[in-house]
Amino acid sequence: MQELATRPHRKRIVHLDNIRLIGIVANNLSEDEQYTLGQFTNSMSKRHIIVHKIELPADADSVLDKRGLPKSEFTKLFTTYQYDLLIDVTPTNDLFGLYLTLITASNLRVGYFDTTLPTDKLFIDAYDFIIRGEGPLSLTEYLTQILNYLTQIRK
Repeated sequence: MQELATRPHRKRIVHLDNIRLIGIVANNLSEDEQYTLGQFTNSMSKRHIIVHKIELPADADSVLDKRGLPKSEFTKLFTTYQYDLLIDVTPTNDLFGLYLTLITASNLRVGYFDTTLPTDKLFIDAYDFIIRGEGPLSLTEYLTQILNYLTQIRK
């Protein structure tokens, strides 16, 4: 994983108006989180932004290999795109989210870091932009903060 994190990656942060394709990496979302993500997708659609999502299902064994990494046939469609923005909505230090973030081509990788957990160099190296919070991720707050930052960037 460290080797993947140190691969060259062209970082590019742009205003929300200049984003056309967003990728979301998720892990077994609750019903409320699915609703929140649906609202986010609808909101982005109104801005003519396409959102693709890959989610690790509850029966993850069928899509994971013996090392616990997702099989290429499961990730193939999602990773064929070059995303303007890739948002990892998995819990801090989630192997699925980290791995997908590192193997997917994107201009800006965003992750959430729970400050109550110890700092992980691999996690810090993997993401271009990290939203920090105390405690587990609140999807609504997290997505709102990302949008707030992206609308503040000069065009």
